[in-house]
Amino acid sequence: MRLLWHDSWIDAPDYFVPDQGASVAVEATVPLFRIENATARVSKQPGRKVAVFLMTDGPRSTLRKARTKRREPRFSGDLHTVVVVGRLADGRRVVALAIRVPRVAQQLVVHRRLVRDVPESFSMDDLGAIASRLLRSQHLLEPLTRQSYLYSGTEPAEELRTIWLQAFENGVSPGRVTRPTLAPSDPMRAPDLMLPVATSRSSRAMPVALLGAGDHARTVIIPALCKAGLSLRTVSDREPQIAVTVAREWGFEYATTDSERAITELPRPGLVVVATAHDSHARLATLAARSGHRVFLEKPPVVTEADVFELRDTMACYPGAIEIGYNRRYHPLVRRARTALAAEPGPTSIVCTVKELPFEPDHWYFWPNQGTRFTGNLCHWIDLAVYFLRGSPRPSSITLTPPVPGSRTDDEERVLTATFEDGSLLTILGTTRGDHIRGVQEQIEIRRGGMTVMIDDLWKMRVRSGGIERPSRTVFRNKAHGRMYEEALSRLERNEPAVYPVSDMLIVSAIQVAASQMVGHSTREADIPCWLEPSLRSGEHPEMTRTMRERAQSPVAGTGAPTG
Repeated sequence: MRLLWHDSWIDAPDYFVPDQGASVAVEATVPLFRIENATARVSKQPGRKVAVFLMTDGPRSTLRKARTKRREPRFSGDLHTVVVVGRLADGRRVVALAIRVPRVAQQLVVHRRLVRDVPESFSMDDLGAIASRLLRSQHLLEPLTRQSYLYSGTEPAEELRTIWLQAFENGVSPGRVTRPTLAPSDPMRAPDLMLPVATSRSSRAMPVALLGAGDHARTVIIPALCKAGLSLRTVSDREPQIAVTVAREWGFEYATTDSERAITELPRPGLVVVATAHDSHARLATLAARSGHRVFLEKPPVVTEADVFELRDTMACYPGAIEIGYNRRYHPLVRRARTALAAEPGPTSIVCTVKELPFEPDHWYFWPNQGTRFTGNLCHWIDLAVYFLRGSPRPSSITLTPPVPGSRTDDEERVLTATFEDGSLLTILGTTRGDHIRGVQEQIEIRRGGMTVMIDDLWKMRVRSGGIERPSRTVFRNKAHGRMYEEALSRLERNEPAVYPVSDMLIVSAIQVAASQMVGHSTREADIPCWLEPSLRSGEHPEMTRTMRERAQSPVAGTGAPTG
């Protein structure tokens, strides 16, 4: 299809239609208003931030991040709320309210609750009248249309539906209608979700499907794939303009909005990198492994208990096929600290204070189907604690402090505590308070036996033992994303298995899911999930059926045991 993006017509794949969506072949459209700051990120003092990052993170990292931020409006800066007239796949003529879409496109996907049948006599003047009425309520519509109801797991707000229905009342003067300067699409045609972008090229390198083309993918993942010399086959994103723009800039052969098709049509064996919205991670990783591919799964690997079971079974069936991307495990100071602590006996006490990024309340991190901050971000430090503890000790209790009055969301300013059967203790404070210029900041303190280790912002470390303090540091602050991908892709090149342990995935997920459930249920204490102990036993020593054993012997999956 064709769509208008930043005043230019571009060819793009059709939208993939989610269950709650309806595909409309557009006849005419009225853009109501542009969505300001569509990323819902709070940006303060960008010039000062660049200056500080040059000192803390170094020029190469800072310039890469600054370039990504400067280019970000190309990908999200032209989203609108529009009203359209067109036809559904069954031929019905409808008017629909489309949210977070290009101004004009041959096809748009809208929420089913925001579609209304109209007669064949419905005219462009009628469409303009509806748009005019909607614009009278613009001050109410703008905050209600910042969230994508197609993907957030929420129904359109009652107030939004009321405004939408009231717009069909009579007595409204006509508004301005934009007629697309291209032929309308045929609602009866088969959707074209896979668009060839670059000429297919013969290559002996492993083909890659990248699922999700957001900031992180453009800044970190794609450069790592290119550096490793892999063949860029397909990039998928639910926003067609993002998929095709990234494909053209980086040389992917295909752009698509259908992640499952990107997996199933990838030549085997290939690599599938899952960097989509969190609720799809476990499902897509499972499909990729079952399709005969290696998988790099960005954090968090799971959101719900059902995700845990699905990923647990997949990792047992295909040992070594799925790598999980918790990058802090790869940091040189973290590894040095883990080695030093190994010389000390006894349980461990770990305290993590994390200065998080401030987001607007409608940021996708806060969508119900994405979990909470514990799912989206604080899982990093749950995983880091499990990495330090070694041997995957079982948690014995999980508690969460009550919400702080005045917080913008229920998961801000909360303290998570987990105790373990070996006597170890983990405390994580996630806060948006404090200096924001350096972005996400973290202070980690680990005590075991007679040793104390303090890591400041993944940049400086002090190891104190026997009254002597030994400082060390890296030249610049670095979160080890590059090293993580370099090592993971090197293992892939050598046909070595993934190294992230199933047992660690289960323990981190149990704590993370329990924390998110406590936020959602307004409780302060959670029981250890009943599935954890039997899952750990099966994950460490898979008792697979003959069919599962045959699958696990696939040369794609690898046969080595993951390390802890």
